Amino acid sequence: MRPWERNAANLFASLSFYGPPEMRPGVNLITSRVAYSVFNIALLADPVADIDGEMERRIQMAHLHYRKYNRQWSFWICENLLGSRTSRRLMRIFDANGLHCIADSPGMEADDLPAPRRSLPCMDYCRVGDAATRSDFSSIVSQCFHIPVSISRLIYEHEEIWQSGLEIWLGYVDQRPVCSAAVIDAAGGIGIYSVATMPLWRGKGYAEAVMRHAIADMRGRGAGGPLLLQSSPAGLDLYRRLGFRKVTRYFVFATT
Repeated sequence: MRPWERNAANLFASLSFYGPPEMRPGVNLITSRVAYSVFNIALLADPVADIDGEMERRIQMAHLHYRKYNRQWSFWICENLLGSRTSRRLMRIFDANGLHCIADSPGMEADDLPAPRRSLPCMDYCRVGDAATRSDFSSIVSQCFHIPVSISRLIYEHEEIWQSGLEIWLGYVDQRPVCSAAVIDAAGGIGIYSVATMPLWRGKGYAEAVMRHAIADMRGRGAGGPLLLQSSPAGLDLYRRLGFRKVTRYFVFATT
């Protein structure tokens, strides 16, 4: 599996946390329990040929699916699945279909993490599982990813959603949840997601510390392969310092 394929497959496995995937010709569809766009996710299932109307066909298929469920939704595009002509026209195609680009993120990979360059903070770690930790993670998501509190609670405080392979760790200082990191062993690598630090605790190494803990725990249980992630603009400098290199690029388009 090529690095970009591994990255995309791991991302798909992580997003399946939000709902069981449904397969359609050329599109995979994930439908969550809420109407919020970023939790209802269409992804390309195979390459898009440079044929007039082909990208539009897949967008329409997703549109009809989510309209049936009365959901706002998003389409996540890996650039390696696009023909060159479709890639050049991508923004115009989605804009014409009522979806607007909300993220442009590099997919990245590293063989493993180097030794820390600085002294990282001490804290207590807990894997999300019970009602209290689900509530703590919901609070972190609301504040760090700008998700409405009501939506975050409907997603993350519901017990059934936690049956997937995604594992989420929290870091606590004086019993207060201050940071999070999620990991998943899929597609021959360890994916890293939901890395976040509460605003008052940023810039002190908490995100790196909880991420290292989550990775070490999964490695300790036999998970192998490289580390994979999709970086936000805020996290890009950290990941580059940790040796991550770009292997692909993702565009996320959402309804309004």
